[in-house]
Amino acid sequence: MSIGHLGLQLTEEDEWAAASRRPRFIIDNSAWQRVATEPAVRAAIETIIQMTAPDDILICPPVAAEYGYSARSAKNHSAIMLTLASAFSDCSMHPEVREVAGIQSALFAAGMGRAAGATDILIAAYAVLNHATVVHYDRDFTHIARAYPDLKQQWVVAEGSL
Repeated sequence: MSIGHLGLQLTEEDEWAAASRRPRFIIDNSAWQRVATEPAVRAAIETIIQMTAPDDILICPPVAAEYGYSARSAKNHSAIMLTLASAFSDCSMHPEVREVAGIQSALFAAGMGRAAGATDILIAAYAVLNHATVVHYDRDFTHIARAYPDLKQQWVVAEGSL
């Protein structure tokens, strides 16, 4: 990548570092499922999308699987998957067992071993590796962040407001 007027070249590592400083988001299914019925959630997600570069709204396999699970038919499932694949960027980094286990171990060490489900722990691992904030309406992410401070998370709207 060239920085034209300065004549500088960025290495792949420099590009990754620059990307990691931009705000990046993974929007959890707990937020997506409320878009159609909760105007405040729709407005919050629209704001995030409008204020974020297109490549910085990320999708990861566990979020896609959760969202796909809500489909009512094969046709609806296909439409959901096509929308997700075309609207959002795939997470470029994928967690290994040790990273997922590290988050789960942190929960156990904090006395909250079962305070977050397996899928949310996976989503948290994707978020940490990809320098993204999980946007959600789900206490699991608050519990994970309390035990594993590397996780950035935010409620899509105030906890308890829906």
